[in-house]
Amino acid sequence: MPLPYDKSTRQVIARSVALVVCVGVAALLSEAEDWRPWWLVVALAAVMVLADIVAIQTRHVRVSAGLMVQTTAMALLGTAPALGIGVAAAAAESRHNRVRLTLATSNMLIVAVLALVGGELFEQLGDHYGLDRDDAGYALLVVPIYMLLMLVNVALVIGWHPHLTREQRRRIPRDSVLPALPVEFVKAFIAAAAVLCASYSPLAAVAGLAVVLLVTIPLGRMLGDALVSDERAAEVASLASDRDRLVVEVLNAEDRERAHLAESLHDGPMQRLMALRQDVGDGTSRHELAAHLDRTIAETRAIISAFHPASVRALGFEASLRAAVEPFPGAAAVVLTVDTTVDDHALAESLAMPVARELVVNAVKHADPTRIAVTVREEAGRLVLEISDDGVGIDTVQADRAVQAGHVGLAMVRRRVEDAGGELEIATRPDGGTHSRVVLPGSSGA
Repeated sequence: MPLPYDKSTRQVIARSVALVVCVGVAALLSEAEDWRPWWLVVALAAVMVLADIVAIQTRHVRVSAGLMVQTTAMALLGTAPALGIGVAAAAAESRHNRVRLTLATSNMLIVAVLALVGGELFEQLGDHYGLDRDDAGYALLVVPIYMLLMLVNVALVIGWHPHLTREQRRRIPRDSVLPALPVEFVKAFIAAAAVLCASYSPLAAVAGLAVVLLVTIPLGRMLGDALVSDERAAEVASLASDRDRLVVEVLNAEDRERAHLAESLHDGPMQRLMALRQDVGDGTSRHELAAHLDRTIAETRAIISAFHPASVRALGFEASLRAAVEPFPGAAAVVLTVDTTVDDHALAESLAMPVARELVVNAVKHADPTRIAVTVREEAGRLVLEISDDGVGIDTVQADRAVQAGHVGLAMVRRRVEDAGGELEIATRPDGGTHSRVVLPGSSGA
């Protein structure tokens, strides 16, 4: 059985087919006169290849003078030559800069669509106003058509660029398009001047475009370097902020684990040691004292196992939950069942482990249950954790008061789940007891 295509392969195939369609449409619209003089086609192609190869990459957007040259080709030659010139330049730029195939096909398809749109606009508007390509008034069409094509180009980049994140797509109009509008207006007028000059001397028009490129490329690189520097400074500031937030979260997590450990020691071994001291004063037999000591040692070992990361990984999900609740006095009366279809060790290393531990321990300590059922499964690529008990249920008002008093176990669980992009629902069951449902993104729950 053949292997299915991955997403990038499907994109390449789809855009290649669309590119072939564009070429076919342009061929149907083409006339022999559009390709004359042939040297003008070659000269404009050479200038556009130069413009694309020296493009400036800034803020995830490729900024070049290619559209200026291609618009000039649309106005002077027509749809098919402009499409051929644009595709050839995009292919040469992709090879020179070693661009990925998915991005290369996207770029070639974009310039093909621009050629179809712009070529037809020049054709239709020229016929509407009765203008030939040699008329001086024909050059007036260049500026509005160029600006429209620039906006279409941005829309296609945002929609078709295979490597942009949603945030980058959202930021392109604000961070890249608006600051570049004055420069794009200048390019539009340069293209209009080239078209006007071509009515007198096509060679002079091409030479003028080449000179403009040679003059503006250094200036453009300086602008691009400045933009990149600003972006890097912003990224550094963002990373520093994220680092500070991460440090605070780590410290808070450590404080929570220490508090949890202290509660476990207080409610388990400490209570037994105090009872043992009382038994010594009451003259309890050595055999009974030894039994109390054995239970205290066992509880202490259980606490160590429940909190030590290496022990959690070695024990797995279910055993870690049992070790976490074993030190508490009410645990002996609780029947804990764990049903999971997810890999045990993956769960033990995921966010599901500390969340389940906190919810189960909270039920043992405060709900006085006789049964606790824990289920874990995957649904539509998400991890679903459900915990039900037959205890006294949960009072929302009392829970809020507990948080205000400093008992923030459930509040911190909710925050950790929501910070990870998940959901947490806790409610009293109709028949009594508490039902908690946690949904975590991805199978790892991270």
